[in-house]
Amino acid sequence: MAILTTHLEAPMAVDIWKANDAVHANVRELVGQNHPDLALVVDEIVIVFRAKAGKSGGQVVLGNSKKVAALANAIGNTDFKFVIEIAADMWENELDSTKQEALLDHLLTACRCEEDPKSGEFKCSVAKPDIMAFRENVERYGMWFPVESKDDEGPSPVEEMFGVDTE
Repeated sequence: MAILTTHLEAPMAVDIWKANDAVHANVRELVGQNHPDLALVVDEIVIVFRAKAGKSGGQVVLGNSKKVAALANAIGNTDFKFVIEIAADMWENELDSTKQEALLDHLLTACRCEEDPKSGEFKCSVAKPDIMAFRENVERYGMWFPVESKDDEGPSPVEEMFGVDTE
């Protein structure tokens, strides 16, 4: 998937702007490929760019995922579930198209939606990464972290709909 980088047309003196349709189309494609739990809310995910990357703990923040507050939706007369914010300077100058796609996928992975079995409503949340590491430690020891075993949860909704690929 090629991610176009010619979409950054920020109006003058604006620090944050909405991504163009090509970026949103790439998000829809990634949801279809990797995030079936977001399929019902894909059009309720908005991507925005911030002119300059921030830092946290001395590290550059390439982007983040957030739930959209009810107040923001009311003020904007929108119904977004998530906002994904990306540092435009890093996107344009530091990330090739593969890394741009990886960043979008990483930020989508944080967005979670699941049906509440009692009410039938979709509950959306933002998850923290399941791996937190120091690069130098991983360079020395590899990915040594314990991994929770996943019991067979049965077929996913996509597998139920289209069948399981046995190749």
